[in-house]
Amino acid sequence: MIQRIQTVYLTLLVICLGLTFGFPFATYPINDTVVELNAFGVSENTLKVSTWFPYYVTLGLSIGLGIMTIAQFKNRKRQLQLGKVNYLIIIITLIFISIDSDATTKKLGLMPSAISYGIGMFLPVAALAFQFLANRGIKADEKLIKSMDRLR
Repeated sequence: MIQRIQTVYLTLLVICLGLTFGFPFATYPINDTVVELNAFGVSENTLKVSTWFPYYVTLGLSIGLGIMTIAQFKNRKRQLQLGKVNYLIIIITLIFISIDSDATTKKLGLMPSAISYGIGMFLPVAALAFQFLANRGIKADEKLIKSMDRLR
């Protein structure tokens, strides 16, 4: 049913990942300019610094999986499988964000203390927590249905 708590968690997941497109992962102060690392790469690319991982693809895929998971409310097993795949994609995205953030710092020749991490870095972490809570809710529903079937 669509009014379950995991639907709320999955909706919050989709919102968090959607907001990630609007906020930078990290900002790097260089002289008078500020270089931002966001979902589409590095802004102010006058220094020819590039990232090697397309975040917009994985974030879009996670948003799509979140919406598909909401739509599969009648099939809890498939919902759980999609949730596990989405969990893995979000973790991979977070790992590559941290790797690219560190690599960009080294390419720009900055000290790690000069980086200012943006809210875009923490929104996927919140989405990961919402995916965990949604999976837990789906498992609880599955357990409840199985216990009801034993009583029949």
